[in-house]
Amino acid sequence: MKNKSQQSLEAAQKLIGLRKPLGYNSSIHCSYYAVLQYMKYMLANTRNTPLSYEQQDISSQSSHEYLLNEITNRFDSYNERRNFTHLFRLLKKNRVEADYTTKDFSEFESLKCKENAEAAIKKIKRNLGDL
Repeated sequence: MKNKSQQSLEAAQKLIGLRKPLGYNSSIHCSYYAVLQYMKYMLANTRNTPLSYEQQDISSQSSHEYLLNEITNRFDSYNERRNFTHLFRLLKKNRVEADYTTKDFSEFESLKCKENAEAAIKKIKRNLGDL
């Protein structure tokens, strides 16, 4: 999953590089899933109550919300939890818009989304370690 996360960020950058709405919209999807994939990786590999990939997939609640709750429950600081949750939900909102609405994202918006994804991954590393 760690490699998939990195590949998703690279795909986002390549799609942005197309300089077309098609690329911008698709890059939003890649940026969001890069964070989700990294969350799954860290939950499976953290020293702080790891959750196997199989356990992550069993949850009865929305899988993405479940992963968000599980990852932020491992953060020590309330502010870090709040900031990460805000970034994640912003990425998710953009991904839903990119995937399911007629909105065409701009180059600026898609670059910002990729930057937010990278910032979210850094927050995970800062709170759970860089495995």
